[in-house]
Amino acid sequence: MIKRVMIRLCGYLSGLSACALHILFCSRLFGWTATFVIVGIQLGIAGWIIYMRIRAPD
Repeated sequence: MIKRVMIRLCGYLSGLSACALHILFCSRLFGWTATFVIVGIQLGIAGWIIYMRIRAPD
């Protein structure tokens, strides 16, 4: 049980660090304004995909 929890937490931590690095690289390449636009578009697309997955008939 503890092993599964630790594996899941490490997966979440690595995903969070990948997102932070993505935002850092975008800010270095394009500036903060473009980074907010890029991240906003990506979050909108992700939200739309999640909404469609929930609402989709099986």
